[in-house]
Amino acid sequence: MSQRLIVRLVLLVSLLSLLVGCAAATPEPAPTPTTAPVAAEEPTAAPEPTEAAPEPTAEPTEAPAAEEPETPSAKTAAADELVLATTTSTENSGLLAYLLPEFEQENSVKVSVIAVGTGQSLALGENGDADVVLVHARALEDAFMEAGHGVRREDVMYNDFIILGPADDPAGVTAATDAAEALSLIAESESTFVSRGDDSGTHVKEKDVWAAAGIDPDTLTTLGDWYVSAGQGMGGVLTMANELQAYTLSDRATYLARTLEGTDLVILAEGDPILFNPYGIIAVNPDKGPHIKAELANTFIDWFVSVPTQERIAEFGVEDFGSSLFVPDSALWREAQGGKSGVALVVSGDVAIPSEWTLDDLQDLDQIEALVENKEGGTDSFWGAALTELLAEADPDDEATLLVLVADDGFESEIALEDALACDTCVVTVQDDGTLRAAMPGMTGKAQVKGLVELRID
Repeated sequence: MSQRLIVRLVLLVSLLSLLVGCAAATPEPAPTPTTAPVAAEEPTAAPEPTEAAPEPTAEPTEAPAAEEPETPSAKTAAADELVLATTTSTENSGLLAYLLPEFEQENSVKVSVIAVGTGQSLALGENGDADVVLVHARALEDAFMEAGHGVRREDVMYNDFIILGPADDPAGVTAATDAAEALSLIAESESTFVSRGDDSGTHVKEKDVWAAAGIDPDTLTTLGDWYVSAGQGMGGVLTMANELQAYTLSDRATYLARTLEGTDLVILAEGDPILFNPYGIIAVNPDKGPHIKAELANTFIDWFVSVPTQERIAEFGVEDFGSSLFVPDSALWREAQGGKSGVALVVSGDVAIPSEWTLDDLQDLDQIEALVENKEGGTDSFWGAALTELLAEADPDDEATLLVLVADDGFESEIALEDALACDTCVVTVQDDGTLRAAMPGMTGKAQVKGLVELRID
């Protein structure tokens, strides 16, 4: 049976299941009352009318159609209800069901969850249909804030993305050295790949990895039937990929939660810094309307980033999997941990000693000053660990020529390795929010990478 036919059959079965479910949920129409036959009688004189008979209508009047229940939104929520727009991963993993009852009980409120992709969650916030958004696509979050749709953003937690597939791995993904090569192998072999295709944070990350592989994400749906754009949440995509024995990109938490129900998919690629998956929580701008519960939204964010809630996040999944499905990462949590929140920077690629650095490690190194010209023509001062010291620790190969600076949103900036090794005042600095930044005096604006997570030597 051809691959195209298999895909169409799976999609047809899904559609038929949906139609059957809708039919089962639709009540049968009530029987139309009928009038019993009456024996013929002699005509009698019509009685004198006592009231004017109603004018006959030209067409029968239909009963009003039943309205579909509305999706909860900030505009329709009750006074004691908070509307949270969030990603399917926080819902499908079970995290929200684990966390939210405590907040609801403590504050005597109901949290109504709208679980969609990151893009749709941010659109709900932009339209004033949510009070708070909890998402995982940093570039989109920053754009949301810069456009004035949000008034407060906080780091919450992180985990990572993984590339899944059938155990027999027909594309040979396990031989890949990074995520981009893994997707390249899938494309070259035209092995079935199921994409979210829904502008979610996972879909955004997938497109970033395709771009890193040198494949234009906008052309994927034209490359052949092997690439399936599902337009579904993470749970639905995992189900489809399992049925097709296909590859897909998933957040780790949703996949692990799915293993409790049973799946044949296995992890084939992981650990690449480009697969880093940070989550942020944002309060929607109350200027969207008087219905926005700004005070309650801030109370919710304060609770979410607090150390007790972060501790609960750290415990989530430990009993079932031996480790948490999400790593707490709020500013308050980092402060409570002495600023340490796991590996913050990786030096990888063509090096003799791949290196990992925590925030504590970086801050324990000698700090030097970097003076970088800003857009206004002035100079900004940054203090941080010398880039040359970090590179020397990893010992780049003699034939390596490029240094690639990789950000947590997948952005990459390339500079000549020779120039980086000659820059005695280039630094990696720890910013106030716990993220890293490359401060590169005398280099282009693209080299001043924010949210730095990897230094890759090519």
